[in-house]
Amino acid sequence: MVREIMENEFDNVVSTGKVLVDCYAPWCGPCKMLAPIIDELSKEIVTYKFYKLNVDEAESIAIRYGIMSIPTLLIFEDGALKQSVLGFKSREELKEILGA
Repeated sequence: MVREIMENEFDNVVSTGKVLVDCYAPWCGPCKMLAPIIDELSKEIVTYKFYKLNVDEAESIAIRYGIMSIPTLLIFEDGALKQSVLGFKSREELKEILGA
């Protein structure tokens, strides 16, 4: 399951374990195409926690991580950013990126 988080929750959410944060905006077409794929993967890949963050409402996070285009996936491990993935990716590409 993918849970939407707010800007003030971000640091706590990414601090432990393997976390994928889907940075999106409601008006973004590719973000809408990616959402069902992320939802499917969240049920399949149990080694990761999956979250969504609306960058229109979390400007400081977007600035901190240099998010200039969306969708952007931020992949964390124990609070450290391991990878940023820009743009739409297929289910297969995302599984490979996540090592699943």
